[in-house]
Amino acid sequence: MILARFPLTLPAAIFFTNALLYVTLFSRLPEVTAAQGMSAAVLGFALLAQTCGALLGFPFAARAINRFGARRVAGATLFLSTLCLPAAASGILAPGGWGMAIALCGYGFAMAIMEVAKNLVAARVEERSGKNVISKSHGFWSAGLFVGALLGGRAASANLSATQELIFLGLVACPLVVFLLLRAGDREPMGPVEGAGPTGRFAKFRRPDAFVMGLLVLFAGFGVTEGVVYDWSMFYLKHDIDMDAIAAARIYACFTVGMFTARMIGDTLRKHFATRVLIRGMAGVTLIGITFATLGPRFDLGFAGLLVGFTLIGAGVALAAPVAISLAMRHTTRPVAQTMASYSLISMLALFAIPPLLGMIVETHGAIWTILFASPLLLFVAIFAKQIVKRMERATEVHAHGSSGCRSVRASNRS
Repeated sequence: MILARFPLTLPAAIFFTNALLYVTLFSRLPEVTAAQGMSAAVLGFALLAQTCGALLGFPFAARAINRFGARRVAGATLFLSTLCLPAAASGILAPGGWGMAIALCGYGFAMAIMEVAKNLVAARVEERSGKNVISKSHGFWSAGLFVGALLGGRAASANLSATQELIFLGLVACPLVVFLLLRAGDREPMGPVEGAGPTGRFAKFRRPDAFVMGLLVLFAGFGVTEGVVYDWSMFYLKHDIDMDAIAAARIYACFTVGMFTARMIGDTLRKHFATRVLIRGMAGVTLIGITFATLGPRFDLGFAGLLVGFTLIGAGVALAAPVAISLAMRHTTRPVAQTMASYSLISMLALFAIPPLLGMIVETHGAIWTILFASPLLLFVAIFAKQIVKRMERATEVHAHGSSGCRSVRASNRS
């Protein structure tokens, strides 16, 4: 009854809890690495194991969702997260980087499948209720990051370890996990292709096509920037600028406030602005935020400059996922689950594969260069977004006409 009256409730709870668990580890990485005696370069390679886990997980995403349902898959992967994240923080599996790498590989596997499942839950709720919930669902991811960042700062100042905090939050997440595992539904594939075979064929992972590669070009810069903030911003704030844990947590929270605010109004922005205009605006806001965040402390703007910078970065990257998902749902020549799995794979590579590789830069030149890393790509998108979107639309039209032609030829041959 509650879910029928308030369709946002279920996807919001999934996104919020997923983000709360995620940010609790990543906002406390400086303490975790210090406790386990890891350098920034070793941490980077440990974080790269998360990407390896994601690569292993994505081919199973559509298959698992079509067999068990998006809600049950979301519940199972959320439960796996509550086991892997404390293991990564504690080093219980093995000492040093190997222990974190093994745990993060398992977490990456779960998160890859979760990424498809939770977005599919939100998309189907939006389709069935007729209400826009995709952007707001991602807003609750930002809310989870905000709450988790503040809780992490408080827990650190109270000498509560990241492992202890993650175990506690995992117990809090248990009721949602149980509800999702017991909740059937969301099995049927969305947007079936005419002439496609049975459900089993939708389970196969298909390589990214020209349309999906266009999504990658448009949104990779946002993903890399967001990933850099997750992985290295605390090193920038605590080591490069020498902030204390509470002040750094507040700046990090400003990033999540920017994300949350933009996502709460994201559905309205999607209604009133063309996609290419929206993407250009997102890139511009992100670039301005990066400028404030990196140059502010060097021009005596201090805390205020960092606050404005991280807030604008959060607002700029916030709508990347909702806009990409809405574009993916226009790809009429494939089932949406397959398009989303392909896009989610390459977007998570941008979010989780590239930032860990920057650990050597952090160790030798400072974390500030990681924040600047994606600026050239963001500038390219700000200039050429219109042309890229047009190419994607043409690629879909050509594929659709080509498929229709093939079907006509096959029909003629049969006659």
